[in-house]
Amino acid sequence: MPNTKELREQIEAIDGEIIDLIATRMEIADELAKAKKQSSQEYWDKAKEQEVVNRYLELCEEVSLSEGEAKMIAEVLLRISKERQKQLFDK
Repeated sequence: MPNTKELREQIEAIDGEIIDLIATRMEIADELAKAKKQSSQEYWDKAKEQEVVNRYLELCEEVSLSEGEAKMIAEVLLRISKERQKQLFDK
């Protein structure tokens, strides 16, 4: 069984991967916002937001994360994405 130091090191490595993936997701969301602005679409779509939440609910269920945890993850990512997209639209 790994000791606490080894387990913390594993968590730190995973945290780095998570941050990299979130940064990539936000870069793509920024590009999406630019495309939406160029095509005169609204920067935020409530129906798409619900689709994302539902997708997180399904994904988290597959890996035994709770519905509440899935919603928290989705809400944080969506809040960041929404703010970034709004800033791009306001430029």
